[in-house]
Amino acid sequence: MTVFQLLLIAVIAIGAIFALRLLSGDRSLAVKRMLAILFAVCAVLAILFPQLLTWVANLFGIGRGADLLLYVFVLASLVFALISVRTRARQDARVTELARSVALMEARLSERQDEGR
Repeated sequence: MTVFQLLLIAVIAIGAIFALRLLSGDRSLAVKRMLAILFAVCAVLAILFPQLLTWVANLFGIGRGADLLLYVFVLASLVFALISVRTRARQDARVTELARSVALMEARLSERQDEGR
């Protein structure tokens, strides 16, 4: 095992630990944690046994393991982008709803103050 492989495994282990600690407060917490652990295990296996990655790539009709990694990365990036867009849209809708509520409450308070004068 090379120093670079040890460094990569350490970085992945630290990333997985942070992911497990930071992924809280969501309904799908268990799924996120399982995916984080699965990612870490797959990454460590790919680092320790690069020929295994090429073997898996060949099962899918892909010539090299590096190509498989690229394809998986592109797909993961697209999924992440879609999830981010949906999350941002939900947050924007929530902020709009809250702003409307605050504006209506301020208008009601203003009306009551005007009536009291």
